[in-house]
Amino acid sequence: MTGSFGVITMDGPAGVGKSTLARRLAAELGIAYLDTGAMYRTLGLRLGAAAADMDEAKLRAKCREYRFSLEARDKGGAPQLCCNGEPVGQEIRTERAGRLASLVARLPVLREELQRSQRALGEGSSLVAEGRDMGTRVFPGAKHKFFLDARPEVR
Repeated sequence: MTGSFGVITMDGPAGVGKSTLARRLAAELGIAYLDTGAMYRTLGLRLGAAAADMDEAKLRAKCREYRFSLEARDKGGAPQLCCNGEPVGQEIRTERAGRLASLVARLPVLREELQRSQRALGEGSSLVAEGRDMGTRVFPGAKHKFFLDARPEVR
């Protein structure tokens, strides 16, 4: 069921099933899935904790050294998040990557640069974008926005 859906956003707090639902929806619709948390984890690993001490100009320049894309690596396969042409791998799923992602996500310049990259990925192609602030800050004009929530005991 491939079609022109534009950008579909999934927002909500941690642990409510955004990633699972976004992946399933993208697969069902035959469009790309954008895991924005993976982008933060990737830059966290590549820039390290030193990013927090960089001045804004240097941090912006470092961020722009990393180009994100969604590429189908296998014929007929779902597009996969790549950084500088290489698929983002399981190394971003470690505890260390999570800690570094939390650190760099607090940096306004880095957030601006990643949001710029996310918007670019959504231009001209249909995708399901999952992460915080997707429907409010990154893709405020998206026609299809979902906010998921659940009581803490359900999460």
